[in-house]
Formats: sequence, structure tokens, C-alpha cells
Amino acid sequence: MNQTQTRPPLVRRAGEPDADELARMLSGLTDLSRYFRFQTAIGTPPRQALLLRMLCPTGAAFVATRDETIVGHAMWAWAPGESTAELAAVIAEDDQRRGLGIRMLSIAAADAIEAGATHFLFVVSAANDRSLRMLRRRWPNATVERDGALLTFVTPARLPNHPKEPPAVINEQPGHLKRELRPMDDVMPAH
Repeated sequence: MNQTQTRPPLVRRAGEPDADELARMLSGLTDLSRYFRFQTAIGTPPRQALLLRMLCPTGAAFVATRDETIVGHAMWAWAPGESTAELAAVIAEDDQRRGLGIRMLSIAAADAIEAGATHFLFVVSAANDRSLRMLRRRWPNATVERDGALLTFVTPARLPNHPKEPPAVINEQPGHLKRELRPMDDVMPAH
């Protein structure tokens, strides 16, 4: 773990003022990470229209920050289908494989459920082994359909199964959630 990763990231609601910092994070991703998240080239830096869709979706968006630097983004948006929310996340290269992605997806999932979502939709590249393993482990009852190189998962809306040791992430309470998030005295480092 390098010095910039000693403090766990804070997760908060995202908005338009985060556009420049989100562009910086996305520009720092490998081409493969960007492709796995967007399924297409997004340009460097990303277009403003893309950033605004990520920060102001039809649902909600969240960013993880460490010292005002965005290290993760998660969102949900209404998708076709009865009360279906599409969930997605992207994490900075140095913060991947530390539990931040699933933590952010959990926050987005809770927010979508609060807004009335009854189903979740995930669209994942068939080559994205890490995301596929995570989805199958966290939402084991999801149905999946293949469409070329993409796999579309649909599952009843519920919070994902969590590992025995929660990741080292601090949640700032999103303003409109009426319930409290899990106490942070049980935070363990994610490995």
C-alpha cells in the first residue's frame, strides 16, 4: 500500500462540480479498464457530455475521494423494464481489488432500492473476469443473457452478499437516505 492509500476513501454523493476531477481519474485508467466500464473508447480527456451523464444520471451518482482526489465512481440509472435500475462502477487503477468497487455498488444499490427499484441490471464484458466473479458471488440469483461480447445480468433488487471482512471505506451519509449506514467501528482493511 503506498502512502496515498493509507487513509480509507470517503464516499459521497457526486455532482457537476466533480467533472474535472472525474475526468482526471478516468484519464488515468488503462485503456482496458475504460473499455470494461464503457464498452467503447471514451477519449482522453472524456467528453463533457459523458461526464455529466455520469455525475447527473436519472438515478444517483457517488464518488469516493481521498484528499479531494476522486478514486472511484458508482452510479445507478433507470433502465427499461419495470422499476429496473442499472448499476455501474469504475475504480482508479491503484484502488482496484481493495473492496471499494463493491462498497460503492452497495451504496448505489441501497439508494436505488430507496427510490423504488425492484430489479438491478448490470452490463459486463464477457472478458471482464473480475467483474463477472464479483457479480456471480454477490448476486448469485442473477439471470444472464449474452449479446455478442456483452453479458446482461438481471437480479431482484437487494443489497449484495458481503464478504466476512468489510473493506476499508468510510461512508458519508447521503443526504436523502432515511436509514443509517452500517457503523464504521467494524471496518477492516480490504486485501
